[in-house]
Amino acid sequence: MQTSPTLYRIGRVLLASLFVISGLLKITAFSGMVGYMSSLGIPFATFAVLVTILVEVGGGLAIMTGWNARPAALVVALFTVGATLAAHRFWQADPAGVQNQLNHFLKNISIIGALLMLAAVDTDAKK
Repeated sequence: MQTSPTLYRIGRVLLASLFVISGLLKITAFSGMVGYMSSLGIPFATFAVLVTILVEVGGGLAIMTGWNARPAALVVALFTVGATLAAHRFWQADPAGVQNQLNHFLKNISIIGALLMLAAVDTDAKK
């Protein structure tokens, strides 16, 4: 099978940018994120926000640069599963919010799929 290292790198950077940017925005709105996580019923919300920032920024940068991209993709995928189940519970949303939460849920399922495909690929930043 023929592959394109250039397309792979571009895709990796685009996928990772979602997490890096999201994590950086959480830093700038830290107290608001703690409040939001508390409203979702997340225990130890301050600690959860710190872990979220670490996973999003750290994992995102690892994926973006290709440094340990495969294990980073697995960690970020597992994180995204948890975040999806915690924050996008469309089955519990009020009727006006069901479609919005379902869209976010399905978007995250697709992102998890892309992260798993990245973890399955045997390539790195050196190629």
